[in-house]
Amino acid sequence: MHEVAVEPALPSSNVSPRVSPAVARLSFALLWLSETAFDLGTTLASFAIGVWIFAQTGSSQDYSFSVLAAAAAGMLMTPFAGAFADRHDRRWVVLGCDVAAILCTFAVVLGLLGERLGVEALYLYAALSAALAAVRRPAIRVAISSFVPKERFTQVGGLTGVSRAIVQVGAPAASGFLMGHFGLQSVLAVQLCLLTAGALLVFSALNRAGGTARGGALATPADSFWNGARSSFSGAWSYLREQPLMQLLLLYGALVQCLMVLATTLLTPLVLSTHSTDVLGLVMSVGIVGGLAGSMLVATRLIRRRLMRWVLLFDVLQCAAVLVAGLTTSTLIWCLAAFACLLGGSTSVACSCALWMRKAPLEHQGSVFALLGASNLLVMCLVLLAGGYLADQVLEPALLEGGALSASVGSWFGTGKGRGIGLLFFLSGAVGLLLTLAALASPRLRQLDLLVPERAEA
Repeated sequence: MHEVAVEPALPSSNVSPRVSPAVARLSFALLWLSETAFDLGTTLASFAIGVWIFAQTGSSQDYSFSVLAAAAAGMLMTPFAGAFADRHDRRWVVLGCDVAAILCTFAVVLGLLGERLGVEALYLYAALSAALAAVRRPAIRVAISSFVPKERFTQVGGLTGVSRAIVQVGAPAASGFLMGHFGLQSVLAVQLCLLTAGALLVFSALNRAGGTARGGALATPADSFWNGARSSFSGAWSYLREQPLMQLLLLYGALVQCLMVLATTLLTPLVLSTHSTDVLGLVMSVGIVGGLAGSMLVATRLIRRRLMRWVLLFDVLQCAAVLVAGLTTSTLIWCLAAFACLLGGSTSVACSCALWMRKAPLEHQGSVFALLGASNLLVMCLVLLAGGYLADQVLEPALLEGGALSASVGSWFGTGKGRGIGLLFFLSGAVGLLLTLAALASPRLRQLDLLVPERAEA
């Protein structure tokens, strides 16, 4: 989801000969700070935009459309994101994304000040922001992978999780305060500052990190935009065909991701069906602390070897926590389940990310990471659509007093508001637990670290 100090620094050995140890440490720190600034700015804006849309329309469906528009745009950019990261100078790829994001945000601010902005414009803004983030993120990850020693990849995932947890804690509160006192335009103004800072940091880092981190060697003047995207993406597919265990890891990761999305999206209606918003805030805060603890655990280098086993063991913890959360209406047990779920989830994600960085060939890592991002977005869309429908239209009515399942399943789960969502939690956790235990029982998947060869050094 211990040493006392955790710093975004690299060791002084095993660094690419193109980059001195001191420059490598500084480059990584700058890239880490840049990603944190970018994620904080986009999270501030997405939260505020959701609040603004709901305040203007009073429709939760309109808000969900903005989420789906962003997810669809991110998926559509997958082939091109990989090509940009693998075949072009990553300084200009990332800087181009940051400049485009700054211009889009500035245009929205002007529209708000002139009171000429409608909900449709914010749908478009959400889609463009997601598309730019989908192009930016693989380029950053491949750049880091090119000069960070392999034995520190888990720490990279851990530190990324730390910054993500900090953003999850701070962004909604900061965005709500700014929205309440100064309006949506103030949130977007802060985002502009963060985007600008992130652009300066990442450009400085990639200038220092050397030619391997910047990339661009695969691009040729004869390449068209479409041919480059097709070539890069076909390279990623070829690697997955050659390594069926990595295909299984991709499929397994997407399925387990369903649990994380379900737990984060349906936790709110589950808790609010029987408790107050104060209880919801407590449960979510404890969960975020669990996610931060898991990221810190990985970042302190306590987990170095047999990463696939750690992925599976922490997924067992995550699935069991989701299952338990569905069985109860106790605030204490919900807090414990949220802590365990996000601790297991953050640790598993960090170890899985390290595996992909160690195994996927550097020349195709951009497309591999873009493909992973697209699979996660696809899962999120399916869960948002199917999970919400099952909870609201099927399970909740079935477990009300006199419902179709009140006399059978209701005798175990109870009846009334929220118990249908609880049943969905239980079923999802049970399926995930069976899936993870089956993966643990597979010797080949359990020993993926040893059976799949490491990528060649740059």
